[in-house]
Amino acid sequence: MKALIVLENHFTKDITGNIWCDRVVDYNYLQRYLKVFDEIILAGRTQIVRKIKDKKLLVSGEHIKFAPMPDFKGAKGLLINLLKLKRIIREQTRKVDCVIYRAPTHLSLFTYKEVLRQKKPLALEFMMASDKMFDGDGVVKDMLNKIIDKKAKKMCLKADGVSYVTEHILQERYPCQATLNPHNKKYFTSSYSSIDLEEKMYHQQNWSKNSKPKCFHIIHTGYMDSYRKGQDVLIKAARIVSEKGYNIDVTFIGDGEKRAEFKELAEKCNIENIVHFKGLIKDKPTILKELRKSHLFVFPTQSEGLPRTVIEAMSQGLVCISSPVDGIPELLDANFLINYADAKGYADKIIELINDWDKCCLVSTANYEKSLKYASKFLTSKRTSFYQKLYNLAEAK
Repeated sequence: MKALIVLENHFTKDITGNIWCDRVVDYNYLQRYLKVFDEIILAGRTQIVRKIKDKKLLVSGEHIKFAPMPDFKGAKGLLINLLKLKRIIREQTRKVDCVIYRAPTHLSLFTYKEVLRQKKPLALEFMMASDKMFDGDGVVKDMLNKIIDKKAKKMCLKADGVSYVTEHILQERYPCQATLNPHNKKYFTSSYSSIDLEEKMYHQQNWSKNSKPKCFHIIHTGYMDSYRKGQDVLIKAARIVSEKGYNIDVTFIGDGEKRAEFKELAEKCNIENIVHFKGLIKDKPTILKELRKSHLFVFPTQSEGLPRTVIEAMSQGLVCISSPVDGIPELLDANFLINYADAKGYADKIIELINDWDKCCLVSTANYEKSLKYASKFLTSKRTSFYQKLYNLAEAK
């Protein structure tokens, strides 16, 4: 049984034919699909280079073939390459028994109908809401986001199976046939995060009420490709907290084209001495080690599904503050949710927690315990069951 897996990531192919990825996806990640399918064809945006310069994750391996696609960026790049993208999906779909898209992405929204035309079973791993896929404000972007959101809802209704990263929030906004027609055995659904947390990765802080730190360590992890993850908001909040005399430092893990701009903002706010940019860390144990040194995880994100970064911070016993978007209210109590653009609101909440160490101790334990249900031993079985249902549907064709 062969499956086509269409991912949103950017890949790199070297002259030896090996495929590499900057983030998340490597050969070990793809084992979740190979538990069920004999072979997978992986399709993704790809650039070809002579030599890999930066440290990347190796994707290539046994039972994996690769279908490179144009390495476009943004809506303009999509439009320029759309015909070619559709052709590639059409050709690759002919070679397999079923298709899985990571969605919603521009790639998935504008090519999934090629799968439907060939009447191959289609499953979606639905990651996030689609109403903020174009960053920024303005009438045009609002209109485009509404169009994209409508297309995402239609895509969910057309798929045979849809898994969601949330337990109920995305399901309510983007219903699928399995929920609308529960008696039709053709359709199926599930809910699971893409996070991979082994039991040995968990860490309970066990803070005591008498061990209030002299300096509160705040941390943020996220890509710096845009303002979507709210690094700028946290920097502005940190300035407010620091100006009020509180002893804090802030660590950013991540990289991207906005990193220099965020660093410059910290300098303009006169807090460059307490803001530290660690860069991109790909090694999970190292990231978790950095989290364990901290007390507060602050994540003023504009749009998420069910963010792995928040779950990872909770799994290390951190107090977490984030925004009330998409699936985050399933993770955090309303008292810890602040509008993503409200720097003063984040500052006020940070100060409140610094002044209430007893609450921090209680929330640390509560967050750790809640994160346990996202351990790999629970999620792996749910993923495998979802893929198996797609396998069974393809086998019955």
